[in-house]
Amino acid sequence: MGSEPEKDRSKKLLSLLKPAKERGIEIKEKRAIITGVFSCKGGVGKTTTLANLALCAAQIFKGNVLAIDANLSAPNLGLHFGELDPKVTIHDALAGQIPVEKTIMDYHGLDLILGSIAFGEEVHLVDLKGLLEPLRSKYRLILIDSAPGIGAEVISAMKICDEIIIVTNPEIPTVASTLKTFRAAERYKIPILGVVVNKVRNEPFELTIKDVKKALGWPIIAVVPEDIKVREATAAGIPVVSYHPKSPAAVEFKRLGEFITKHVLKS
Repeated sequence: MGSEPEKDRSKKLLSLLKPAKERGIEIKEKRAIITGVFSCKGGVGKTTTLANLALCAAQIFKGNVLAIDANLSAPNLGLHFGELDPKVTIHDALAGQIPVEKTIMDYHGLDLILGSIAFGEEVHLVDLKGLLEPLRSKYRLILIDSAPGIGAEVISAMKICDEIIIVTNPEIPTVASTLKTFRAAERYKIPILGVVVNKVRNEPFELTIKDVKKALGWPIIAVVPEDIKVREATAAGIPVVSYHPKSPAAVEFKRLGEFITKHVLKS
């Protein structure tokens, strides 16, 4: 017969070998954070920001990132990846013609759900939450591109987000309109992760970053300079972080990608 200390050690060992669930530790199911990128005004570089952010995050998370074009009335995320005419789109899934999982395409390790540029029908209120819920267990991060403005289509996309990033430019009319996006997020209690100030030229007529932060009252998480390489990259259908990774805008987009992935890991 074993001694009492030996019996105690055996009991302790058996206790340690029990499955975690039996020891009262909850094993959480993998569930993606959904982060949306929004802007009240068109032309600020919202979709450019999302495309580059998504590609950077995918390189870090290795296939665990999905970018979705939820600009249903005028989708153009595919253009940033050289995809002019996707064979299957989010519109097909919303119409019930195909499961949403079948609309996913791969771009160098980044998963994409794109929209149909040819879609010309009126956009009605849709259940994006119900559509995307099955995908949350498959990814670490889901990024949502939206239409500009604060209409019903935008609010529908905003409501499915766990948090949002707001993109603006350092000009008075743009910053003024950006306040509307902040108010919409506050109205629907959607957390704001921060602001990206894009297309910064440091011209005398621009607001300083300090003034933008003061006007919006929220942290600035990236300051992206005006960069001709971004326009070249868009024309080539390649995000600038891949097209010209050492360009000033690409460097800042990569910093943004690192910031977001660290935030997701902490969450």
